[in-house]
Amino acid sequence: MFLSGMIGFLMGCFIPAIASRFGKILPADPGLVLVQMWHKPCVTKSKDEAKNQRLKALWKKFFKVSFFFGLSTAFLYVICHYLLGGASFYLACAFIYMVLLLMSVDRMYYLLPDFFTIPLLVLGFTYVYCLNTPLSMVESLIGAWYGYFVSIISVVMLSTVKKAEFGAGDAKMLTALGAWFGLIGLSITLVLSFVFFLIEAILYKRKVGPFGPALGSAAILVFIWLHLK
Repeated sequence: MFLSGMIGFLMGCFIPAIASRFGKILPADPGLVLVQMWHKPCVTKSKDEAKNQRLKALWKKFFKVSFFFGLSTAFLYVICHYLLGGASFYLACAFIYMVLLLMSVDRMYYLLPDFFTIPLLVLGFTYVYCLNTPLSMVESLIGAWYGYFVSIISVVMLSTVKKAEFGAGDAKMLTALGAWFGLIGLSITLVLSFVFFLIEAILYKRKVGPFGPALGSAAILVFIWLHLK
């Protein structure tokens, strides 16, 4: 369990660094992502002292966020270690890591890249088909289609009022989560995510924002709840 936590902490610390790469490689096709994701950033010191101070403050904030993601990932990996074993544990850790990455990328760039959403969908079907899970394969397929159609209906409804803010990345993430949770689990995830999004909107006094962080937070809670159940 301690080893799971340590691995989770080290992996989690890299989440903001990986997510930050997507701002430099848009459109983020898979080949370019693989090449650029691990590219060492080049930081040059400026002669402008004020600029250096701002850069120093940004790095300080970056390390704080990295430490937060490290602690969060470690905590979630320990929970998965307690609840699951064998291949189930590794796939659950992959699920959590991808969701956290999606949350971080969406927070930075209002983007949920295919590089993570499509593998998340495939892993969901693999998890349900190959392992002993609370869902059947039929329920997983129904959940994926449900997530897709909910996305379409949401865009249609929003478009009648104004230009739809619900993007293709949100639709793909909902489809992927449907494969993991099924119809009921995804419905609960949606309700929780809207609550989280509303709370954040009230706290920060804004009407628009990335939906991925709220959706990801709800997804992780529902994933743990399903296995506790």
